[in-house]
Amino acid sequence: MFVWGTAPRLALRTASATPHAPGTINCARLYRLPALTRKASMRSSLRIGLTALMAAMLLASAVSAASARNLEVSNGVFRVTWSRMEFQSSLVTVRCQVTLEGSMHSRTIPKVQGLLIGAVTRITIKEESCAGGNARPDRPPPWHVTYEGFTGRLPNIETVRFLGQRFQFAIIAFGVTCKYGTSTDNVTNTVILNAGGEATTTQPLAGRNIANLLNGPEICPAAGTMVAGVPDGGITVLNSTERIRVRLI
Repeated sequence: MFVWGTAPRLALRTASATPHAPGTINCARLYRLPALTRKASMRSSLRIGLTALMAAMLLASAVSAASARNLEVSNGVFRVTWSRMEFQSSLVTVRCQVTLEGSMHSRTIPKVQGLLIGAVTRITIKEESCAGGNARPDRPPPWHVTYEGFTGRLPNIETVRFLGQRFQFAIIAFGVTCKYGTSTDNVTNTVILNAGGEATTTQPLAGRNIANLLNGPEICPAAGTMVAGVPDGGITVLNSTERIRVRLI
């Protein structure tokens, strides 16, 4: 209520009394500083701003790479050739030239472990090249290819891993035939990528390269390991020398 003879009281707040949020610049106070001090403060603020912008850009790039759910290959048909694929066992080591040909079900590969993504549709073992014995495919294609994972720091992928499943082959040595490749056998192959993301070679992964005896006489070793020379296992587009590129999408 207003009473005559009583002046209303006004609360006045000057600009100098206004608090400032941490990290902001009080322009009125700044321009009362000497010129050199003002320049130094502005340069410091600019550096802080640029640093924050760069950090935000790096974070956005990392989040984008981490959220990439798929791999994409430049071509869906492939050929892999090993000049020397070895079956190593306690009884014998058999070495042969081996070629696998096949295709991917799609050029887009979801990063889902164990997902069926393709098949080997042709297996060629050059028997005249074999040493220590002989080998031949024992189950007709297709042999399954599933996605296993990758190594590297996103967005730079260094290797991609695939599983070979449903394979069977026979090893013949000393007049004895031993068949390998049970229903639970999975041989992991590591595909090596160069700096441009091109698949260059592939080798069986040590520790995950075991083939177990399916059937044969008692003399047959219970298991053997698949070993390839390094570098070997060249990968190209089928019927071409073109390399297959792999990238995140």
